[in-house]
Amino acid sequence: MSLLDQQKFYLVGIKGVAMTSIAQILLDAGKQVFGSDLAEDFVTEPILTRLQIPIEDIQELPDFRKLGVDAVIYTAAHQGIDNPQVREALQLGLPVYTQAEALAEFFNRQAGLAVCGVGGKSTVSAMVAFVLDKLAPLDLSFSVGVGEIIGMAATGQWRAAGKYFVAEADEYVVDPSAKAKGLEITPRFAFLKPFATICTNLKYDHPDVYPDFAATRAAFAQFFKQIKSGGLLVINGDNQDLVDLAEQTKRADFKIITFGESEGCDFRLANFDFELQVPGKFNLMNALAALALLTSLSFAEEKVIAALKEFRSTKRRFELVKKDDQQWHFDDYAHHPSEVLAVINTLNDKFGDDKKLIAFQPHTFSRTRQLFNDFVDALASHTRDGDEILLIDIFPSAREAFDSEMNCDLLVEAVKRKYPNCQIQNLHTIEGLAKYVEQTPYHVFITIGAGDIYHAHELL
Repeated sequence: MSLLDQQKFYLVGIKGVAMTSIAQILLDAGKQVFGSDLAEDFVTEPILTRLQIPIEDIQELPDFRKLGVDAVIYTAAHQGIDNPQVREALQLGLPVYTQAEALAEFFNRQAGLAVCGVGGKSTVSAMVAFVLDKLAPLDLSFSVGVGEIIGMAATGQWRAAGKYFVAEADEYVVDPSAKAKGLEITPRFAFLKPFATICTNLKYDHPDVYPDFAATRAAFAQFFKQIKSGGLLVINGDNQDLVDLAEQTKRADFKIITFGESEGCDFRLANFDFELQVPGKFNLMNALAALALLTSLSFAEEKVIAALKEFRSTKRRFELVKKDDQQWHFDDYAHHPSEVLAVINTLNDKFGDDKKLIAFQPHTFSRTRQLFNDFVDALASHTRDGDEILLIDIFPSAREAFDSEMNCDLLVEAVKRKYPNCQIQNLHTIEGLAKYVEQTPYHVFITIGAGDIYHAHELL
């Protein structure tokens, strides 16, 4: 029996951005949706409240029989397949799917347009969906893992008669504990069979599940091999690791298209005039990636560029939280060193020597430990004189154990040793951060990180 043959679904960890997207898709498909999660606020709260989906406490066992649940969907968060609610469903003999499998059930029925890569995949997938919503709305299904795509009513949509399915394709794994159990790890994008794939960047990330860069490359290589015959692989031509990997995995039955600043790229940034509402060179590259894909699908270049001009970003991607005559407040989801550096460079380009308070919350102990030196350079190497780096404690993922030997005080010490002129301190908590910002003169305040640091803006 296919997932689509089921009627009533229970989503464990429904407040996660990917799960909220799946919830919207299921509702569009005429399904009934229940869910569970923690009581705390998430960026998806406005969507779930509007949809009026019943949400129970994830720490209590639901009465699946009484609810009439036909199938359960879960994520890697909240213990994954070992979550007590998931184990209860398995004991009852209910069909159980990962979020990745559920997404693939819809994605693979249409011409799938996948966006993968370490950095930029959420924004690029949102851009592609936004443009298609303007140019071919009846043909668009999509799933983007963000709290909101500004200017669009949803972050997930299903049109059964549509032509394209745009999806953010995540290289993280469906079961973070697989290696400890002696099992092979399975990337979340392993279930997708794209017609076209964009890869924004190839870098090392997720050290909790990928032991080294070679393992990351192997996962992406396999994903590229899943492109359907006659399809497209659109890659960042400025990333030599990615160019080399594409060369190793190319086939005669799909086409490789490059975008970037390098002279040899098929779509070169210097040849296009983008007037975007979102700042930064990285967003120009994101727009170029979307343009490369969509024009290769025969959409008119001038119409794509005009639609991109209207794109106003997504929740937590260089989001302008508020602005008055004296101060700007931004929030960004960046959590990899390369992303943090790109945000700081964008701030410098836009605001020059204006006083900036740059607040960062590292995400996961494993990433902070493995990429520690890269974080030191990302935070301090391009910081302007007078700007301040403000850290709060590491946001621990629900999928990893607490690491008492890794903390932000170590980052502060390392930055001060290597960059003695950098003003940096650890304020530990969101409340401590907000109090400091209130007492300090500044022109720009930005929160950066994949955890809950964005709540600081609510206290100002």
